[in-house]
Amino acid sequence: MAVSKRLQRAQRAAKMTALLTAATFALGAASLYLPWSMAQENQARLQEKQQELQEAQQAASQLQQVQDELQTTQRNLQFLERGVSQAAYVPTMLKQFEQTVRQLNLQIVAIRPQAPPVRLPTTNPDGSTDSSQPQEPPKPYDEQLFEIQLRGKFWDTVRLLKGLETFPKILAVQSLNAQAKTTAEESTDNPDLEIKMVVKAFIFREGRGQTSASTSGG
Repeated sequence: MAVSKRLQRAQRAAKMTALLTAATFALGAASLYLPWSMAQENQARLQEKQQELQEAQQAASQLQQVQDELQTTQRNLQFLERGVSQAAYVPTMLKQFEQTVRQLNLQIVAIRPQAPPVRLPTTNPDGSTDSSQPQEPPKPYDEQLFEIQLRGKFWDTVRLLKGLETFPKILAVQSLNAQAKTTAEESTDNPDLEIKMVVKAFIFREGRGQTSASTSGG
């Protein structure tokens, strides 16, 4: 009888020991999982920040590259324009304009240089000249107006106006008057036009910088 009681006590002690061991193992596993989970989360956040930093550095590098290319292009343009005298500038510009017009199936009727408007000095009521007005600083370029008459289709004219945005020389359309010549029997989707336009050309003076003039003129 005494042996049976001792055996039962031993079994209960063994069960208690097993339960305590299992509980200790569970607590140990939980205490290990929490730091491991936090370490994984921190590692993921670190990789995300490193990726963002790399993308920002690449964007900054690309911006610097574009700025360098722009400066190189501006220097090349300045060098080329300095090599063209004012006497050769206008004929070259008109030749390039003529080629552009012909490529668009338009016909040049006439090109006439226009005299620049004369600015009269401001006078006082007593008839004397007002010299208090501030003098404008000299520009590094001259402005020349041209009256141009063209014939052609409507959409070809639209393409010409769009193409002037990338024309080799700086031209600015001051006015445009177009008159349709399409008869009643013809389609009105793309009528024939008689076009009269006034264009301002910016003629850079020899030996001056053109970069600043390109941005301020027109």
